[in-house]
Amino acid sequence: MSLSPEERRALEELERRLIVEAPELDALLAAPADREASGGRSVLQVWCMLVLLTCAVFMMGVVVLLTSGGTGCSGLRVSSCEQPVSTREG
Repeated sequence: MSLSPEERRALEELERRLIVEAPELDALLAAPADREASGGRSVLQVWCMLVLLTCAVFMMGVVVLLTSGGTGCSGLRVSSCEQPVSTREG
């Protein structure tokens, strides 16, 4: 959807006023395009990387928990392979 000539003129006027009246804001709004062109990372990329890192750490914690020997809260070792003391032979 394109802008009408009146809307384009109004937008150009707003951009000119922004440059004159708020140069810091103009620089801040223009920075992401400059950063991406120079090899910087966007905010979305950083958030995605943080989410992936969080998921990886969580999964590693689950694996460590599951492979840590199966001790319960009471400290007793629980294993389906162990037989009760009274039924062991010998």
